[in-house]
Amino acid sequence: MEFQFFHGNITKEKCEELLSKVGINGSFLLRDSETVPGALCLCVFYEHLIYTYRILRKSNGHFMMQTSEGTPRHVFRTLNCLIDNYKKPNQGLVINLCYPVNRCPYYQETQTVYVTKEEAYEDPGKRSIIIKVVKYLYISN
Repeated sequence: MEFQFFHGNITKEKCEELLSKVGINGSFLLRDSETVPGALCLCVFYEHLIYTYRILRKSNGHFMMQTSEGTPRHVFRTLNCLIDNYKKPNQGLVINLCYPVNRCPYYQETQTVYVTKEEAYEDPGKRSIIIKVVKYLYISN
């Protein structure tokens, strides 16, 4: 899947950990459902709680959000259309989608990397430390 905020087969607990770490209302990510094969879960952070909305793919390839009885169901041609729709306020979610929580492009799991001071430099534009890894050592417990 082309979305950076799609985390694939992560657990509900890992999802909650990632969203809680960000801790901003409207933060969201997409993951595979643990209980319904082929379904996706749209997980949204709001007021220290994680709300999960199941997304189902219809036989014609279109997507729809699973809703409670009596709520209108909207069908979207693409997953991108569905996400774009729920970025708008008052579309039926607890809060609109504002801040995608992207997966790490290199590693899914956190790894401890040891570097020397010479191998790291500060990126003033992003206020972060960039690590140039020339030699590294992974320590596993």
